Amino acid sequence: MRCWVPSTLRRARDSPPYLFCPSCRLPLGMRAPCGLKTSMNPDSETLLVATFNPGKLREIQAYLASLPLQVAGLQSLSDVRPSPEDGDTFEQNARQKATYYSRFFPGSTLADDSGLAVDALDGEPGTYSARYVSPSASDEQRCRQILKRLENVATPGRTARFFCCLALARQGYVIQVFTGAIEGEITYELRGANGFGYDPIFLVPRLNRTLGELSAAEKLDISHRGQALRKMGEYLRQESG
Repeated sequence: MRCWVPSTLRRARDSPPYLFCPSCRLPLGMRAPCGLKTSMNPDSETLLVATFNPGKLREIQAYLASLPLQVAGLQSLSDVRPSPEDGDTFEQNARQKATYYSRFFPGSTLADDSGLAVDALDGEPGTYSARYVSPSASDEQRCRQILKRLENVATPGRTARFFCCLALARQGYVIQVFTGAIEGEITYELRGANGFGYDPIFLVPRLNRTLGELSAAEKLDISHRGQALRKMGEYLRQESG
């Protein structure tokens, strides 16, 4: 297994010489018994995506499929406690997660923090989007709670936006940050069975369709995460060239 490292870090003279896995202390690139699954293509680079959310992982994997990367989720690590997420902004949380998980992985780590901000709710759920209502609540429960709180709010006041921040890190250092955002409105009912999270209640006015009514490719083309991924993809292509 070979771990992907941006050339900016490979060339940096003041970068620490990370020659060993921070967990098992074996040389980087070896198939180490440190909890990292090694069922990946050894001829490809490996990027850890720091998420347990299968929807996010699918979207990131789909976009990065054109790059010479093997993408692994946090299930590839064992005995690693979840990172705290106590930042006040999406960028703070993304940086926090990327920095934390990158200490347990010999290659590069990508962390995503994203969420929905509803104007009529003073920006809620915001950075608590994944834990809104309760940590164990379903996507549908969270969507219905938003609709309930907006039941007396007319369309002009139902504006909202999705934010996404991606942080790329290695061995405790953030390499680069990429962001994206999309403006929209909250619907009056759930629409569409695609996507995940708040997609069924987020209307894209120019399309008159929710993110939940779009195909995966259509969503990735316009979404907040799609925008951030395109910026990151261009960065990775430049760095690997």
